[in-house]
Amino acid sequence: MSEQVDVTHELAKLQQRVEHLEERVKKAESRQGPWRSLWEAIRSILIGLFIVGPVAAIILGVLSALSGK
Repeated sequence: MSEQVDVTHELAKLQQRVEHLEERVKKAESRQGPWRSLWEAIRSILIGLFIVGPVAAIILGVLSALSGK
């Protein structure tokens, strides 16, 4: 019987934690405005241009050099 009470108590604690975390997520989402979304999009594009682009160029250059032999 005491195990059942302990489980019920733990479930109640977990439910409170979940509710608290849901409130924090809602607050964080409400703070994110259109400028933040725009900044994240620009940052993704820049990462693609300056990191992925040169790596792809190097890989293609190596492959074309190997196929030219």
